[in-house]
Amino acid sequence: MLFRQPRKIERWLTRTISWALFLTLSFALLVGSLTRLASLGPAGAAHPNHPIMYGGAVGFSVGQPPSVTARSAYVFDADLGFAYFNYHANDELPMASCTKIMTALLAVEHGSLDQVITVGADAHALVRADSSYMGLGTGEKLTLRDLLYGLVLPSGNDAAIAIADGISGNVTDFVALMNQRAAQLGLTHTHFMNPHGLGAPNHYTSARDLAVLAGVAMKNPVLVKITSTVQYSIPKTATHAAYELETGDDLLSGARAPYPGAIGVKPGFTGDAGYCQAFAAIRHGHLIVGVVLGEPSWQVRIVDMHNLLDWGFAQESIPPAPPTVPWSHPSPNL
Repeated sequence: MLFRQPRKIERWLTRTISWALFLTLSFALLVGSLTRLASLGPAGAAHPNHPIMYGGAVGFSVGQPPSVTARSAYVFDADLGFAYFNYHANDELPMASCTKIMTALLAVEHGSLDQVITVGADAHALVRADSSYMGLGTGEKLTLRDLLYGLVLPSGNDAAIAIADGISGNVTDFVALMNQRAAQLGLTHTHFMNPHGLGAPNHYTSARDLAVLAGVAMKNPVLVKITSTVQYSIPKTATHAAYELETGDDLLSGARAPYPGAIGVKPGFTGDAGYCQAFAAIRHGHLIVGVVLGEPSWQVRIVDMHNLLDWGFAQESIPPAPPTVPWSHPSPNL
């Protein structure tokens, strides 16, 4: 019996190792098959929608995704991290005033909403015909809160410079902070040259990077309040003029093409960038964030954003939004 015991142990080890190898091989084959099926995408899709890593999660789409006219597009669930649409999402492209999302994020992270900022001549210099602006005058004093509304709603390039000066002391240092924050967020296809988005060499982002940035911004309640505002009034005081600000975001409730639950984020346009926008909506507790870059017109941009939001929510079993009624106020629970 003493001589047979090692043989029993040897047979037990052999069986155990064999089963372990079999199970490991079977699991590897299963994973490989699923990955291959996912990479094929839906049959007949205009733009294949591959699963993408974001925040440690993989998103797989169900059904046939919409086609887009944008040069680049990306859609994901900002809470779960699932990516639902990817079309040239890592292409490095100009983003126009979508740049201001980073400017706004840094303002709330590094500044105080009630701090008073004096408008410099460099900010006033962007109050001109070829620039979108709030209308700031040199020497005016406004709170950071009011400047943020002027940054986001009318897409004030002058407000962007005033905020940069107020937060970092000068534009150069603020831009360095923008690139530092981009690196912290893992935005490897993004580089900033200014805080407003007017065309400049080496100023670019990708649809994926911009969507990730917008997703971070939409987790900040101060920014959500600002980006979801359609109109904002700043009464005249002894230190500044009165301002009546109106959003350029077509998706908001009460805007030109409202989408249920839309909360922002930021549109943009330049000749080089085309029509761009980072957009977000909350329906039935789900936050879907997306980006389109390089659209040929604002009309087509609206169509693509509506279709992409419907697609994103469909992946979470939420039905498409009803037909758009301009200037209406659709319920976010539709």
